[in-house]
Amino acid sequence: MKKNLIVLSALFLIVITHVNAQCCKPTDNEVQETTTTQQEGKTLKLKITGMTCAGCSNHISNALKEVDGIIEHKVEYPGDLATITYNPKKTTPDAIIEVIEKTGYKAEIMKEAPKKKS
Repeated sequence: MKKNLIVLSALFLIVITHVNAQCCKPTDNEVQETTTTQQEGKTLKLKITGMTCAGCSNHISNALKEVDGIIEHKVEYPGDLATITYNPKKTTPDAIIEVIEKTGYKAEIMKEAPKKKS
């Protein structure tokens, strides 16, 4: 009886793994779209204030996932920093900041330090 249960469990895991692998393969169209979009992306660095834990960064990250036009994002706690790559044809820095502020945090664009002459 135990052998049958082990064999059935193993078969179940193999089938689930196979179905998941087939489900998650990108089609050629999806790969092409991703490549095109990444070429058009701009990067935005934001200073986030009000985060007190990793849960806060997850909260912001989940809100950013819903924004059409955000290609990639990383919200860091500690560090209170968000690095966002977005498609400027679909969204703007102001719209991204608005989404973050609706979650209860403050966000401002980080200014790049001027490069020193050598």
